[in-house]
Amino acid sequence: MSAEIKEKVLEFFREKSKGEKKKFYIKDVIKGLPAEDRHAIQEAVKELLDEGVLKYWSSGSTTYLMLAEYFPKE
Repeated sequence: MSAEIKEKVLEFFREKSKGEKKKFYIKDVIKGLPAEDRHAIQEAVKELLDEGVLKYWSSGSTTYLMLAEYFPKE
């Protein structure tokens, strides 16, 4: 896995999370990085989830991705 793609995915989340919206679909990330391969982005997201940098958030019917730092504390 390319560290460069992981950094681009992280940068996407950091930039987009500055506003109101903190939760994103994987398709949002793929659309936000059009020059990158879809499979490479999915692999980078998976690794970032495994590392705990990103987290899944579910509303019960929909699952989103978000930076762990914005994940609601229980």
